[in-house]
Amino acid sequence: MSNNLATAIKKLQQGKLAEAGKLFNRVLKKEPNNAQAQYLLGQCLLRQNRNQEAVTHLQQVISMGNPAPCIYYLCGIALEKSGQFQEAEKSYDLAERLGCTENLMYYMIGSFNANITRNFAKAEVYFAKTISNDAEAYVAYVALSKLYNDQCRYEDALQALDYCLTHGYETVEVYVNLGHALSHQGRQQEALACCKKSVELAPDHPVAQQNYLVQLLFSLDDEAEIYPEIAQLTKPLNARTRKKYVGEMNCEPDRKLALGFVSADFRQHAIVHYFMPVLKHLNRERFTITLYSNSIIQDHTSNALEKLCDEWVNCSQMDDKHFQKKIRADQIDILIDLSNNTAGNRLTAYLARPAPMQVSMMGLQMSTGLTCMDYAMRDKQTAETCQLDRYSAEKILPVENSAFFDPLMDLPPIGPPPCVKNGYITFGSFNGLRKIDRSVMEVWARLLHALPGSKIRLMTDDYENEFMRDYLHEIFIQFQVDASRIQLQPRLSLGEFLTSHNEVDIALDPYPYHGESTTYHSLLMGLPLVTRAGNSCASNVSNRILAAINRQQWVANDFDEYIEIALSLAKDVDGLIANRNSLRSDIENSSLMNFKLVTENIESALLAGWQALCEERS
Repeated sequence: MSNNLATAIKKLQQGKLAEAGKLFNRVLKKEPNNAQAQYLLGQCLLRQNRNQEAVTHLQQVISMGNPAPCIYYLCGIALEKSGQFQEAEKSYDLAERLGCTENLMYYMIGSFNANITRNFAKAEVYFAKTISNDAEAYVAYVALSKLYNDQCRYEDALQALDYCLTHGYETVEVYVNLGHALSHQGRQQEALACCKKSVELAPDHPVAQQNYLVQLLFSLDDEAEIYPEIAQLTKPLNARTRKKYVGEMNCEPDRKLALGFVSADFRQHAIVHYFMPVLKHLNRERFTITLYSNSIIQDHTSNALEKLCDEWVNCSQMDDKHFQKKIRADQIDILIDLSNNTAGNRLTAYLARPAPMQVSMMGLQMSTGLTCMDYAMRDKQTAETCQLDRYSAEKILPVENSAFFDPLMDLPPIGPPPCVKNGYITFGSFNGLRKIDRSVMEVWARLLHALPGSKIRLMTDDYENEFMRDYLHEIFIQFQVDASRIQLQPRLSLGEFLTSHNEVDIALDPYPYHGESTTYHSLLMGLPLVTRAGNSCASNVSNRILAAINRQQWVANDFDEYIEIALSLAKDVDGLIANRNSLRSDIENSSLMNFKLVTENIESALLAGWQALCEERS
């Protein structure tokens, strides 16, 4: 063995990867067929995430003939990481067929099938092999718990995670997966505790942060409780933020302002129902529009949005510095974030204040917690009710009549209330289970007890899974409601989903995180909706929508009143028929679909904020 090779191996063992790589390359310059150097350089490059280069060197070893089986699985890892999934699968299969029994290989094959091919059955087999070879392979238990979560097998996920915790294995991933399982079982307070533990273990972990912030909305109903948690979590980010915009701010009156909108969801996504009508109606004599898409997906919705803006920029492959540089080069006056703390957000790019005015709009019903955001655009009435001037990192830009929705499709016909034919009332919720706390399920059980013969229909992706069906039936049985009164409907296309509203008499809103798109869809299909208002933005969504069509009588202040309203509606069949005949036209003729008015109100708020900043910074 040459001195260079021996030194390179030592550097690799010490984790000095750049130095090791240089030495391996020196060896290969003199001895290009040195299989050991090729293999170790491939391993070195893989550890640096230089995946395609790693593939080249590992395949070079394979081409030399008679490679050890483990070479194939390492090559599989490099191929997978470089996006060559079919080749990766072949390489993994070859490694196993040639007799490789390394536990890491079993784990990687499990992960590949769980996350890439979505072959859950095969993934479970390989995670089980990993565990059978090493009972302390806790990382496989964590991966197994995520696999179970993805299949809505939440009890199995909890078992796997309990094994980890019992044996003292506590990582951020354990608590992230635990929070997910508990939240989807409607155990929101327990889920919140797990999400909080995950961010305590890893304050900078982006998934843990996002899950915790969203879980606050599912668990708490008062901004006075929610905002301090947001402020605490975002302290490290705010410590890094630039205190003010560095650069000239052109405050010349009446000039055209450059707006930049940022989102990972400029594609087929719920947010388009709210953003598209605004984009269509923005005053082009007053504004230029740039859309910054932070997604690799470009579908027909993306193409439609691109046609409506002046410039389309895909920033998904830009790091924060390049993204900031692009925003400055585009001379954006007002940068508007539409993601908040949802997946794919670019909040860290705003810390350097690349635009003179930065605004949070849409996304989650909560403050970003970031002091670099000058304003948050919020409904005027909600801002007053929830005292957002006290519970927001941003200054509030209040917007009148800010509730609106564009269905973006021809709606199906509305049928008569099904109770006319059935002889009993069918209640329904069209929201994901994560929004439905067990305390809400108990309220719905009380409602069913109060109205003998009535049924409830629940529709969301989770319910097409047999484990979830059994779980939901068991919950209602605990509340003494027979499973025959619970109707579970699987995922449907949007058109079928809307038509299925014809099989429900009265819609029930979750609490404290209201539906939004689901609320609009229910009302547009002629269903009265019962909701409860709270003191958080998320628990003041449906009541704003109902106020716009003069149906405030369907808004409760507590769960007892919620049940009373639902029973009152159920006993008035003529009223149900009248709502079937009038709700859609009431919405179409209200501010909810007056997109020109809504957009003008948004423009006025933005211009008021701009003027205030100009005066402040002059």
